[in-house]
Amino acid sequence: MMRGTVYRKAESWLAVLFLAIVMTACNSGGKYEVKDGTVYFTYWTFSFGTQERELQDVDIATFESMKNWLARDSHHVWYKDQLVEGAAPATAEADDYPLFHDKRDYYYEGKAIGVADIQSFKVLKCDEDELWAVDKQYAYFDSLRIDDSDPATLELIGTFEAKDKRHIYYFGRILEGADPETYQILDGNYAKDSKHVWFCGDIIEDADVETFEAESTHDFEKPDAHDKHGDFRHGKRIEGKNQ
Repeated sequence: MMRGTVYRKAESWLAVLFLAIVMTACNSGGKYEVKDGTVYFTYWTFSFGTQERELQDVDIATFESMKNWLARDSHHVWYKDQLVEGAAPATAEADDYPLFHDKRDYYYEGKAIGVADIQSFKVLKCDEDELWAVDKQYAYFDSLRIDDSDPATLELIGTFEAKDKRHIYYFGRILEGADPETYQILDGNYAKDSKHVWFCGDIIEDADVETFEAESTHDFEKPDAHDKHGDFRHGKRIEGKNQ
């Protein structure tokens, strides 16, 4: 159900980290520069060297660089070179990168979160990979509000995973059928509870829960899990490899 963006992000996590280092500069490492009355956001990439993007619709007389990733003028707020729709420049304040807020809302990577109770908003984890936060009414992942969450009992249990008394959350989405009481994270993007085994958020229908074990390996061609019936690789049973 959650294959696609979520699956690829989890399964290729090491590859994503490598590409982020090789192809781009540190996300917070850019800066704003004014040249001949025009404002640019400049940054460095491994492949193409220094790059610059022109900010649109800038009032140069009131332009201000608040951080090397956040700027404003009298009418607008920018996250890097992205114009942040709806953000109030007069009350905008930078939090931990890449999070900022104004008097009405919080914004993660330039996207409005839609915080229900800004006075009780509390960040549990914030970096360029993920945001987990709560207020009195909801839990939040990145710029997603989790409507059926219980913020009072929410706790982080792994990279991109959290639980409360109601649900397990995987990339901010409810992991349907998961039992918060027995859910455990295993090696290699596997997890299981008393009834199911998951790989990257998808149930492995033919896995034997009781005997299922995952083992860490850096060789993508080798099995990375097994149960009493045989081996698995990347969440798929390897045919003809029964133990």
